Amino acid sequence: MTITPRLRMIFAVAIGIGLIAAAIWAIGAARTEASAEADRERPVATPQRVFTDDGQTVLRLDAATLARSGIVTGRLAASDGATTVPVFATVVDTARLTDLANAWAVGAAQVSAARARASASKASLVRTRLLYADAQNASLAQLQAAQATYAADQAGANAAQVQAATALASARQEFGPALTPGSALVDAIVSRRSLLLQVALPPGAGAPPPTMLVEGDGGVRASARLIGAAARVDPRVPGRGAYYILPGSSGLVPGMSVTAQFATGSRAQGTTVPASAIVSWQGRNWIYRRRPDGAFVRVPVSTEQRDPAGSYVVHDVPPGTPAAIRGAQLLLSEELKSQTPTESDGD
Repeated sequence: MTITPRLRMIFAVAIGIGLIAAAIWAIGAARTEASAEADRERPVATPQRVFTDDGQTVLRLDAATLARSGIVTGRLAASDGATTVPVFATVVDTARLTDLANAWAVGAAQVSAARARASASKASLVRTRLLYADAQNASLAQLQAAQATYAADQAGANAAQVQAATALASARQEFGPALTPGSALVDAIVSRRSLLLQVALPPGAGAPPPTMLVEGDGGVRASARLIGAAARVDPRVPGRGAYYILPGSSGLVPGMSVTAQFATGSRAQGTTVPASAIVSWQGRNWIYRRRPDGAFVRVPVSTEQRDPAGSYVVHDVPPGTPAAIRGAQLLLSEELKSQTPTESDGD
């Protein structure tokens, strides 16, 4: 087929049109991509949640945000009047008690074995004596050997008894009669299923309460049970002390200093505020009170008094006050975030 000049011209025009169309499409695609990139880089607008109302900073969050954030509100209840005071306590390092318990266990095992040997040698001595007395069917040397064996076994049993008794006496002297080696309580402490806590009682305090709430670093909280008076004095805290027992799974470790809530026995009416409702900022403690319109307002509260359950007894707000009883820290974070200048503020 012969390509005429006219056909060449038609092909050239078609190719030119195709190139122009491709260029137009490429320009359109580039503009679309640039627009999409600009949309991706554009900051996502967040709804304003912090406002100033009559000189107060208020937070307004819709119901969906509250539910999603785990913020729970409720009315604060009246206190039943029981109060506590914080006292110093330490988780006792029981390495010495463990050594004494092991020494007692070894001594007790040796006593059992020595007594078994002494019982057997005593029976042998009795038989030998009978044989010796019966026309000397046993020789004098055999009788003397049986007597010596029994005496040695009896002496071994007595020595083992002294070792076990010494370990027991040392444990009672250093840790008190409640912590006796071989008891289920000491076995739990030695195996770290339980922890021993020494609490410094307040001056003039009466009998220590049967239980105490203990608080350690990182928000660790556990209930401690009384086992008796402390046999040793904590050099860091004057006055008498008491021993309590804690679960080994509480998250506390030997040597740690903690705070125990000592029930004073006095009564003080007020409002109960759970610890989860308290936030700390600028050296003060606060709660977020919920207004009738649903907004939250941060108000200060005094936290000098506690109840035996670990909640605060306050007098700054009346019972029945609606407040954030869970998630208060999230509200504080939201409020402080609004006070942080954005990058564009410095431009």
